[in-house]
Amino acid sequence: MKPSISIITIGVDDLERAFAFYRALFDIADEQIGAGDDHVAFFFPDDFSFVLFPREQIAQTAGKDVAVAGTPGFVLSHQATSPAEVDDILRKVLLAGGAIITEGTQSEWGYSAYFEDSEGNVWELMAQPPAN
Repeated sequence: MKPSISIITIGVDDLERAFAFYRALFDIADEQIGAGDDHVAFFFPDDFSFVLFPREQIAQTAGKDVAVAGTPGFVLSHQATSPAEVDDILRKVLLAGGAIITEGTQSEWGYSAYFEDSEGNVWELMAQPPAN
């Protein structure tokens, strides 16, 4: 895997407060911000995104109990070229001593999977759906 980190997702306790902070900090147009009920995404040049996501939901995504020490406060996201590459990286993760949190699955956002490195840090792998 040649790391291509396209998204950094950080866990926050108060989504509205964190949004207000980063909105004031980043010099970014409203059109470069996307939000849902459970997240806020800031879209920057060169296909890089910075996402705010509730800390409890990051823990759930990682298969962890919020109270467990080592619950991740962030997720690194790697943009793969295809679903096949996502699956290939998952095989390498296991060989290297990591653990698969979720196998590759198709969703409206593309094909994605989550894994832990040998120290419990969480990575998301994703491949965008083909353009129509």
